[in-house]
Amino acid sequence: MGQRHSPARDGLTVDQATRRLEVDAVTPVARAAFDHAGDLASRRYGRTAAVLGAVRLGCRRTDARALDRERLETAFEVDPDCVIAADELLADRVGSPAAPEEIRSLRRRLIVVHELLAAAERGSVVGPELPGSSLADAAPFLLARATGSGRDDDAGGLDETALRAHAERLEADLEFARLGTLLDAGVEGDE
Repeated sequence: MGQRHSPARDGLTVDQATRRLEVDAVTPVARAAFDHAGDLASRRYGRTAAVLGAVRLGCRRTDARALDRERLETAFEVDPDCVIAADELLADRVGSPAAPEEIRSLRRRLIVVHELLAAAERGSVVGPELPGSSLADAAPFLLARATGSGRDDDAGGLDETALRAHAERLEADLEFARLGTLLDAGVEGDE
C-alpha cells in the first residue's frame, strides 16, 4: 500500500495514469482502490495493469468516461485483459456499490432538490413539476412544500438554505452509494 508515495522507479502511479488518460477527477477513487488491494493485483497482473485497473474502476464508480481496451493498450502498451482482470480483482476486494435502483432513486431525488432550489432562487414558490409527475414520486415531501401543502403560512416560500443542505446530503449519499463502503472510506481518509 502507500502507492502514491512510491518513487518513480517502482513504476506507474495512479496520479500519472489519471493525468495521462485525462481522467484526473477519478484520482482519489482510483488511489483508494489501489491502496486497498493494489499490491495483490500487482503481484497477479503487474503493476501497470493494477494501476490501470484501479483507474478503470474509478471511472466506473464515478460516472467518468469509460476507458476502452484499445486506449489502454495504445497508451500504456499493456495487455487489456490483464487490466480488466486487475479491475475485477480490485472491485471484488473493495466491494460492490449500492444497487442500481437505489442509485437511480438518489439521483431522482437530487434532481428534484436542484429543480426546487432553482425555482426558489428565481423567486418561484411552485416547483417546476406538479404533483403526479415522475419527479413528484421521487421526493413527494419536497413537492408538497413547493405546492403549499404542509407548509407554514409564515414560511413565505422554499427555504433555500435547507434545500442546499439537503442537496449536499443527497450528493454525499449518492457518492457513498456509487463508491461502496470501502472506497468511500478510502476517499474520505485521503482528503
